[in-house]
Amino acid sequence: MVPLEAIGWFFLGAGSMLLVIAGYVAIRAFMIFRSRKKFNAFLQNIRKAAETKVEEQKSQKGRETSEFSFRDKAGVLTTVKIVIDHDLTKEAMSEVEKSDLKSMLLSGEAGTLDQLLEGHSVHEQAMSKVQEFVFSPNAVRDMRAAGLEPDEVVTKMLKASGRM
Repeated sequence: MVPLEAIGWFFLGAGSMLLVIAGYVAIRAFMIFRSRKKFNAFLQNIRKAAETKVEEQKSQKGRETSEFSFRDKAGVLTTVKIVIDHDLTKEAMSEVEKSDLKSMLLSGEAGTLDQLLEGHSVHEQAMSKVQEFVFSPNAVRDMRAAGLEPDEVVTKMLKASGRM
């Protein structure tokens, strides 16, 4: 017959081992739960970023956007956007917008229309505010007919204004 003390030691060892195994399983389950929670939060952030990007793309429907980077006179790297807006046509502009555009050109804030046509430089202060150049498809077609691309036109405008 097995002594009672041996049975006690057996159950004590088996119970201790069960506690160690249960502790390991509990810690492992907690680590898995925590990693899944972090992973789900990561997936949520990606979903939100993707949704905002899709909304941004929907709002820019009909627009081709490219970025043009250059160093200004001070050596600072500057980026401007060149946008070709396919929704922008002469018919899309209302009479009020046309008159506003005409008054802006004639007011001379960026130089008068005659100065621009004669090749005089535009004041740097007026051009420093411009971070986005928007062209219609007709304007791009006319530029290409003259042998220029939109980025070349933007380069010429930036050089004329003294920003580049």
